[in-house]
Amino acid sequence: MNVLLVSPFLPYPGVPHAGGKLVYFLLRRLCRRHSVFLLSRVFPGEERNLPGLRVLLSGMETVPAAGPVNLESPLSVLRTVWSYFLLSRKAKELLHRHRFDVCHVEFTETGYFLAPTRGVPSVLTCHDIIAKPAYRRFLSSRGIRRIGAWCLWKTKQAVERSAVSRFDRVFTLSGDDKDWGEKFYPGIPFRTLDYPGGIDFTGLPREEIANRILFVGAMNRPPNIDAVRYFFRQVWPSVQREAPDAEFMVAGGGMPHALERELAGDSRVTIAGYVERVEDAYRSAAVFVAPILAGGGIIVKILDAMAAGVPVVTTSFGNGGIRAKPGEEIVIADRPEDFAASVVRLLRDAERRSAIGAAGKRHVDRNFSAATLETTLEETYRDLSGRSIEGLTR
Repeated sequence: MNVLLVSPFLPYPGVPHAGGKLVYFLLRRLCRRHSVFLLSRVFPGEERNLPGLRVLLSGMETVPAAGPVNLESPLSVLRTVWSYFLLSRKAKELLHRHRFDVCHVEFTETGYFLAPTRGVPSVLTCHDIIAKPAYRRFLSSRGIRRIGAWCLWKTKQAVERSAVSRFDRVFTLSGDDKDWGEKFYPGIPFRTLDYPGGIDFTGLPREEIANRILFVGAMNRPPNIDAVRYFFRQVWPSVQREAPDAEFMVAGGGMPHALERELAGDSRVTIAGYVERVEDAYRSAAVFVAPILAGGGIIVKILDAMAAGVPVVTTSFGNGGIRAKPGEEIVIADRPEDFAASVVRLLRDAERRSAIGAAGKRHVDRNFSAATLETTLEETYRDLSGRSIEGLTR
């Protein structure tokens, strides 16, 4: 088939965020069986990756992106919106100029700007159900803040509804997000495209550093900022009292200066920043922590930690899309004192660490495999292509 793949982030080897990694993984899988034309935004400095991609592709076009969006800067937001508009306009040009059997669009935000061309089957991958965490924040808010939280939830829901309603199929990255999507948007043809855990490092041996507690995430994203701040302020003091040799390592670029100054005041905290080989960070961790306070879609950092054999302590929200067995394949703790106690217990008990890490890896291997993703893609493409041909012959 001829596939047009539209992504707001350039997929390339070593892309530093989970969404980009999935798109690159998906791109490589598609290129094995199909002729793929890639349309993507390109951020400054990413141009060096274009020659390597052209070897895989039947064609490629790009639009410029000014840089990561800064929500506190109206100009930055406008530039980002404009880049999405340029991306959607270029996609329309390509769909009119070439013959494609499927148009596959990545990320809800892209789908909001891009209206698929009639007659070309279209697929949207929602990397998160973006209304879900907004809804949870609304439920937990009180007083005057509840009004603002309700408005934000309804705004995100309207934007998301507009995006998903345009496509013939909508992928979510977990069964949990599929359930939420069907709850918020009845009648939309959702299907689960399970994110394969440990894309870059499945099977690599563990090299555990005793007492190392790890958090991984892009530190310019509010959910990750909130998670690290929560752990450092409400969990870490108790962990230190019980395990004074513990080290808390935060891996991920873009940390706000205020949070960096706060963490730097503790000699037992390591601010690793962006790491070239994140798999080495996973392999070295004794315990991985993911205090997810609102939750988006599948929490890829947790899947990757489990794929690396690291025992994970998270919240119920963090396990929502993964659905591992609490206490056997993952550790769940929703209160700060329980979170701290769970971390300390794992640090003290190497046998328990090993058992939960191994069971978590088996869970990911069974339920989040590359083969499952590829089968889902091929079945969906064949189904849509068959319906398109049937419609043309009527």
